[in-house]
Amino acid sequence: MKKRIFSTIIIIIYFLISIYLIDFSFKKTNSLASYEVNNGYLYDEKVLEIPKINLKQKVLKASEEFENLNNNLVYYNYFNPNNKIIIFGHSGVGFGTYFNRLDELNINDEAYLIINGNKYYYCVNDVYEVFKNATYILKNEQDSKKLLLITCVKGNNNKRLVVELGLNIN
Repeated sequence: MKKRIFSTIIIIIYFLISIYLIDFSFKKTNSLASYEVNNGYLYDEKVLEIPKINLKQKVLKASEEFENLNNNLVYYNYFNPNNKIIIFGHSGVGFGTYFNRLDELNINDEAYLIINGNKYYYCVNDVYEVFKNATYILKNEQDSKKLLLITCVKGNNNKRLVVELGLNIN
């Protein structure tokens, strides 16, 4: 009888330890999930939102030869709201043409960048065209707080449409 009671106690202890370990593992997983999500966005996630043209899309770092531009919005070099951020996207028709309506933006229209769950407010300051080989627009500008959105000009593959926005600090 003592042997059976001892076996039962060992099984109960084993069972309780197992439940504790499962519970601990579950809590650890949930705390990681809550650490990685802020305001519904994953940390290190970058999202461009432009309400006027119904755009809300993730932005990825451009690959070396911009191979990932075909189905994505991509940023060039840096992604820091205190400096100039440059985002490229395709216009036209078909999948991945997220900047198809970029030419509809006007002075004072709004856009948002969500970076690591933090929302940054931008306002359109200028809309202009440059030749496709105009590399001066790619120059890094420290403390400029600019956002450049760049796509092809519809009907002219030799020019690029540039929408320049400034960070609103309120």
